[in-house]
Amino acid sequence: MSPGWRIVLAGVPILAAILISVSSRRVWLERAGIGLTGADVTGGLITATALMLVITVAFLLVVKTTGRRITGILQALVGVGIVAIVVTHRTATAHQWAAKGVDARAPQVHVSGWPWVCLIAGAVTIVSGIALAALADRWPHQSARRRGEFSGDSRSTWDALDRGEDPTVSDAAVPPETAGHDIAASRSDISQQKPSTSSATGPSHNDVDNGQHVHTDDTSG
Repeated sequence: MSPGWRIVLAGVPILAAILISVSSRRVWLERAGIGLTGADVTGGLITATALMLVITVAFLLVVKTTGRRITGILQALVGVGIVAIVVTHRTATAHQWAAKGVDARAPQVHVSGWPWVCLIAGAVTIVSGIALAALADRWPHQSARRRGEFSGDSRSTWDALDRGEDPTVSDAAVPPETAGHDIAASRSDISQQKPSTSSATGPSHNDVDNGQHVHTDDTSG
């Protein structure tokens, strides 16, 4: 699953929770200039569903494939509950109006568009929950992400260190075994060239002594 789809599946419930939370604080029904908010009409049920959506998103950070599938099913069920709450609370009871000091027989009840916001949020949550349950096995878990960190160049670097090689040396550099062999060969060549070098630079110590002896004999003669 691409990172974009993971962001969508995790972001849709959060967005739905925000919309529901805002909608629950807005006026759903109004009569005689007195309004009832979504929390008043539903008795706080709609607010509880927003909290449940946030909890299901938090589960995605710690659960694995089976847990994500269960989380997706729970999200879909919460979405069904949101839709059911909105549909069954299109009107307020006489007791709810009386709590606001409004006569239930007063005419002209105005319904705002905020219940529709919750209805749409619930429907979208159902779709995202089903998608999450269906694609749960394609969501990478923590161990897969850790293995991905050691893939490619990073993995090659660790392998080079295990072999005792320097990963900072380029591929064109001479391997350590070859370099050590060349150094030993160079030292052997230098040791073999020392006698010829000394003979080429001048006479030896014995030659000097023989020359001095001959010169002494000539002088005495």
